[in-house]
Amino acid sequence: MSRRSLALVIVLLSATPLLLADTPPRQTAPTVAAGPDELYRRATEAWDAGHYPDALVNLLSLMKGPAAAEYRDRVALLTGELFATTEITTDGRNPKISPSGHYVAYEMGPTTDIVTRIVALDPSPRIVLDLRGTSLAFDAGSRAAYINATGALVSVDLTTETEQPVSTGPLQIAGPLFGAHGALLFLGADSADTTRNDIYQANDTGTPTRLTDEPGFKTNPLVDPSGAALVYTVAATSPMRGGGGRGAGRSGGRGVGGGPAATFVVVNLAAGTSRVIAGTGVTMSANGQTIAWLTRAGDIYTLNTSPTLGGAVTVARTGRERINAPALSPDGTLVAYESMTHTDWEIYITDQSGAQRRVTRDIQHDILPRFLTNTTLLGMMGEPRHRRSQLYDLTTGTRTRLFANNTIRTISPEYLWLPSADGQRLMIQAERDGDTVSPDRGVYVVDLTKKVTPANLVSRLEQQQRTENDLRSRMTKVFAPIADQIRKMVAKASLSRVYEYEKTLCDFDSKYVSQPGNGKAIDYLTRTYASFGYTPEQQWFAPAQAQGGKTANVIAMLKGTENPDLIYVVSSHYDSVAIGPGADDDTSGTAALLETARLLADAPLPATVVFASFTGEEAGLLGSREFVRVAAERKWHVVGALNNDMIGWAAEGPRMDNTIRYSNAGIRDIQHGAAFLFTSLILYDAKYYKGTDANAFYNGWGDIVGGLGSYPVLANPNYHQATDLIETVSVRQIMETAKVTAASITYLASSPSRVKGLTITARGGTIDLTWTPSPEKSVRTYIVAYGPATDPLRTRLTVATAHATLPALPAGTEIAVKAVNARGLEGWDWARGVAK
Repeated sequence: MSRRSLALVIVLLSATPLLLADTPPRQTAPTVAAGPDELYRRATEAWDAGHYPDALVNLLSLMKGPAAAEYRDRVALLTGELFATTEITTDGRNPKISPSGHYVAYEMGPTTDIVTRIVALDPSPRIVLDLRGTSLAFDAGSRAAYINATGALVSVDLTTETEQPVSTGPLQIAGPLFGAHGALLFLGADSADTTRNDIYQANDTGTPTRLTDEPGFKTNPLVDPSGAALVYTVAATSPMRGGGGRGAGRSGGRGVGGGPAATFVVVNLAAGTSRVIAGTGVTMSANGQTIAWLTRAGDIYTLNTSPTLGGAVTVARTGRERINAPALSPDGTLVAYESMTHTDWEIYITDQSGAQRRVTRDIQHDILPRFLTNTTLLGMMGEPRHRRSQLYDLTTGTRTRLFANNTIRTISPEYLWLPSADGQRLMIQAERDGDTVSPDRGVYVVDLTKKVTPANLVSRLEQQQRTENDLRSRMTKVFAPIADQIRKMVAKASLSRVYEYEKTLCDFDSKYVSQPGNGKAIDYLTRTYASFGYTPEQQWFAPAQAQGGKTANVIAMLKGTENPDLIYVVSSHYDSVAIGPGADDDTSGTAALLETARLLADAPLPATVVFASFTGEEAGLLGSREFVRVAAERKWHVVGALNNDMIGWAAEGPRMDNTIRYSNAGIRDIQHGAAFLFTSLILYDAKYYKGTDANAFYNGWGDIVGGLGSYPVLANPNYHQATDLIETVSVRQIMETAKVTAASITYLASSPSRVKGLTITARGGTIDLTWTPSPEKSVRTYIVAYGPATDPLRTRLTVATAHATLPALPAGTEIAVKAVNARGLEGWDWARGVAK
């Protein structure tokens, strides 16, 4: 049975109430009699079920016992990183690593005054030089070159830490790189000729030597380490804005080299001759002996290899399956590439005889292969917003994850990977803290020759245990006053209803704003909200993307019983891309929203809840922006918002999981608590809202956003494809998301919103705090907390009015305030400030 057929059977079965199984049983703490195999089995089962405290008890018992060394690798990879990782900086652009792996560099500072910092890694990281300039390249030894702030080429001796200007004449320069025997090359252009550039070699005599004769713009130069050959791609536009060279590595784009160009050139440097080859994605083996490239004729894709300086062309693979991103082994005997055989990319390798071998088999995209050695391969898993680096051992067939932030719940998207020439070190640019909103991206070096020690691993596990136990303790406490109420509500969730919503909406096919399915969805959503007892509103407008027609948001309001003027919004978009029904993106979110609205219909909350089904997300966030505009006109007081998008697709395996995408850490924690207290959904988190409907909320009302979504952990290979069909989603996961959403909004709308207007004033030997009294009618007290940045909520006191007096505190002490209502429910977020 195919995966699609099997998935369809699962979906159809899941529509029956017979599958309403209980949450998997909790694991027990280890017993004295348990051996290491049993401890590890218990731990992995608990981990897969999301019972992290139980898992950590077993893992710590294992790692503190005599079998620690034996289980070190497995426990490390279950909980984070296996290889030693060094943070170079928390904010670095355009990172580079030297071929020797002894030096790294990155750019920092404003784009108007870029500084390139060079760091020596051995024996421990130290700053070597800060250079005002960009486009740095390393040679194989201890030299570097860069373009300084005046646009001049400069050579750097890393041993003496001295600089030497390089004569380039009147040329405009870009992309320095090193060739054979330390030769310094660069891209150069005559300012009077806008039709071409060339590749030059700097000389001690002062006049650079031009190495290329062909017309057009040269880019992506590759240099044979023996100095025999130079390969470059002919680009459609000028590359003279910097970058280039082998040091550029691979970033988040699709494939490598060449871009839209259709030819590349191989230069025989000894003979002074060139040959032009039609093709894209050209790459060269590390020994310089072999090149590989792609050609396409109609719907036939072909992967070719040949000796670099000429000879017979070997067809490594040809056929209708799309292929991309070729990469050669250092000795040139193997070529790796990605191929889309169904809906997702997989990595394959082919040898010189044409024998083909599949390396990956994950349902997620596996892409961008690159050999580290002749027997190890670097590859990426996932979509550009959250790729994860993997190491493949071609001898054993094993896969090892290379990078993580060693937390249980926060994800760490990766963006750039640069290996040293010997494959022993890997430089990674990533958001290790999970903050995808800030422009800062960290730079890290993974040492593939060093693994974490058992002692390091014990420290990691103990930190994870403290963090997870603290989260669970806090959330159990804050939910306690309404826990029974929520349990009764979520028990009414219906798989059959969720399937009905999903199936009906998918049957409308595309719901893009210009398609007939959009109008059908508007009618269906209106009728469905009305069937729950709401009086829905159709919010019509006429965007250009509707091609002369109109489209509408569909809104339903659950009026608050105590604070009706305070509004919380729960939303998803019901439209899809033009080529399909969007079963996951975002019919799944819409189905969860409808079930959430049904669960709450007969149980109004203290604050008002608005359920918003947005149109036009796929056409540019049109519906959410229109909603915010209308809400502003009506002077709505929106204090919190949840937005769900793409919550139905599930990878193969026992877990149901997804990601909290938030701007507000208080809402993030409430959603974690809602998941592990009332559902079987396992949640991770990332600070993320840009490019989603949640961004409209942030722009309209600030830091009030939470919700679930499968990006930045975007693993669904059917994203924005015609194959985003109902058989690829989990109805149970959609239902569990509805339960999390209902539990989350119940807490938010029942508790005080974040305090506003906090002011901190030093008066002699005391500090006065004042804030705006909370608008909720049932607020009785306020909690005031303060402490150092390492423990900001250390000291607490309770006051009855919107004022407190604290003793004199050191500058930098963090101060926080939240309200508490008559039911004992604490505000879902702290108002924060800092003592001066």
